[in-house]
Amino acid sequence: MKKILTLAISQIKKNKGRTILTIFGITIGVAVVILVLSAGNGVKGLVLGELDSFGSNWVDIEVKVPSTGKGSLENAHSMAGGVTITTMTLDDADRILVLDNIINMYAGVTTQAVFAYANEKKQPTVFAVTASYIDIDTGTVIKNGRFFTDEEDRFTSQVVVLGSALKETLFGNDEAIGKNIKADGKSFRVIGELEERGATGFFNYDEIAYIPLHTVQKKMMGIDHVLFMIGQMANPDKSAATSEEIRLILREQHDITDPDKDDFSVTTQQESVELIDTVFIGIQALLVVLATISLIVGGVGIMNVMYVSVVERTFEIGLRKSVGATEKSIRSQFLTEAVVLTLFGGGIGIITGILLSFLVATGAQFAGLNWQFIISVPSIIIGVTFSASIGLIFGYFPAKRAATLDPITALRKE
Repeated sequence: MKKILTLAISQIKKNKGRTILTIFGITIGVAVVILVLSAGNGVKGLVLGELDSFGSNWVDIEVKVPSTGKGSLENAHSMAGGVTITTMTLDDADRILVLDNIINMYAGVTTQAVFAYANEKKQPTVFAVTASYIDIDTGTVIKNGRFFTDEEDRFTSQVVVLGSALKETLFGNDEAIGKNIKADGKSFRVIGELEERGATGFFNYDEIAYIPLHTVQKKMMGIDHVLFMIGQMANPDKSAATSEEIRLILREQHDITDPDKDDFSVTTQQESVELIDTVFIGIQALLVVLATISLIVGGVGIMNVMYVSVVERTFEIGLRKSVGATEKSIRSQFLTEAVVLTLFGGGIGIITGILLSFLVATGAQFAGLNWQFIISVPSIIIGVTFSASIGLIFGYFPAKRAATLDPITALRKE
């Protein structure tokens, strides 16, 4: 076997230019597999980390268009098209808070407003929430000042808490606490500034302004409804039962008799994690399949090159068989050459994929995302296995042709 491997490597070295072109498809395919799996793990860790920042004991309640799923395209299109669900109110939150397993809750809406201070302007997302938000969302940490109180919310006080990036945009290094800023032309007093939190996907928490819910409802939007509620559970192990109790309460509140007509969705952290796992597994599988196409194309290229090699070395094959070389030894040599080629390409692909994954993770971290650089052992094993398999599969037929050449006919080729 050592002799066969040595012969295979020497043949590959003789045709360096051809070798580089041959392994290109394999290298790209393996690099993409490594990159896809690493990036998938990075994004998954980013999303799950953000979920963890809310704690492990929450239940999310959101409005949705009846007869659609919360994450469905129909619901998204309807919401984007201007469909507004106005049935969820603070009365629903009060009813849900009566449940034994719900110990705290906040409700809210999101909107946008133009904020201005001196010569600076910015149009950030506004989180209009009840005061208990700061007690439930553990990822929101006060750096300077304070969060607003229940009284300030109830009396529609015009106060605001700024995310770190928004504060930087409006005030730079100047003190913001106690200053008055304009939001859609209305004066608001800055009472708090948050620690830097970073972004999740396209959503940057550091560019959010937090205003009391009633203030936004009454003085900015002219509404009475809310878009979401987050409940904090005493016992996460009872999340399934609690979710069902919430559904029953909301159906009663909204006069819904057919569950298919629910105008709300109820999701626990466990359900969110399971959904994320399913989605990412599906996406990664699809991208790996696409990368496999590149490997197959590379395999076809290797098969063609090996056929050319058989033709070029016909006399050599005939000479070896005339002095006693068996079909098995000839076949083994050509198969070994094919596998060495693909493993070499796969090795370069693994290194390239790791480097690209590192660059992606570094870029994401530079952009403020909590992205972890993760290279899993299974992804490397997959890369090596795919490479060897491609070599064996696509090298078999040229190797078989070389092994079955008639030595007399082969010697006449010279």
